[in-house]
Amino acid sequence: MYKIKNFGLSELMLEDLHLFNKYIKSSTYFTGLWASNFPYIWSISRLKNINVYWKIIDSMLVTFIMTKKRFMYVWCLPFGKGNADHVISVTKKGLDLCNEWNTLHNYKKSAYVNLLNEKQIQFLASSNSFRKTFLYKKFDSKEIIWSVDKITQLKGKEYREIRAIRNKLHRDYPSITFREYSPSDYKGVLALKELWNKTSGQKYERITDRNLFHQILHHYQDLNEMIYVATIEEEIVGFVTGSILPNGLSWGCLAKAHPNYKGVSIYLYTEFAKVIRSKDPNVSLIHVGSDNNEKGLRYFKEKFRPVEKLSQYALKLR
Repeated sequence: MYKIKNFGLSELMLEDLHLFNKYIKSSTYFTGLWASNFPYIWSISRLKNINVYWKIIDSMLVTFIMTKKRFMYVWCLPFGKGNADHVISVTKKGLDLCNEWNTLHNYKKSAYVNLLNEKQIQFLASSNSFRKTFLYKKFDSKEIIWSVDKITQLKGKEYREIRAIRNKLHRDYPSITFREYSPSDYKGVLALKELWNKTSGQKYERITDRNLFHQILHHYQDLNEMIYVATIEEEIVGFVTGSILPNGLSWGCLAKAHPNYKGVSIYLYTEFAKVIRSKDPNVSLIHVGSDNNEKGLRYFKEKFRPVEKLSQYALKLR
């Protein structure tokens, strides 16, 4: 039996938050891949059919995924200091480790880096060894990044629609409030999430965030995640979660709105942007994830006039 410890891998634990934050913060390249922050990685490590491991290779932190059938691959680019040549070298060593493990477990399929975005590809491509080392695949979906300042101010013609939706929401429901989540809100938030799954969620088959929802709700304090709820007459009609990340970006993790109250989704994000700005005025961007190549989701996120729309990729060795 070939054991994980023989490969120098450590299983991901909640206590590794500070380790990941340290390496993410020190990274030379743009680490703003939505799925590469610790709260998300730790959440997927709680899935029954996946194990997540990490290893320090040449002073960089590499994250590995092992499937239920014991196939191993690299989740994202390694974190830590290093120019493009160094990041490429460490990424290659991570994939070589995966391929060694996979060969021992009778897999002929090559390991891969599961996901990286356009800015990261551009960083790697600045090295002459990039195309000699890797093949890459481009996905149809794009990652969306908004300006915190623009969303909080909502100035100009480009935000006319959002202003109108917010104003109508306030006219129709003058009691609407936006406040911090407390544990006593759990049942109300859970009921809203289940309602969303049955209604709006039916439109987005690719959005499978059930595991993420439960991990964030139960461990948000340990993960340094923020949760806010929108209420109308004390009924929870929306919730949004996210945080300020060690790389200086903020991210929107989850946001769900009651389908019977038009405009709550826009209200959630605009209010959450105000929270981000109040907590750290130096944070200028909020990463709200991929459009999942879903027309409706793309249309909604375009309303906020993204400052970045980044293509997504996967890598494997030549």
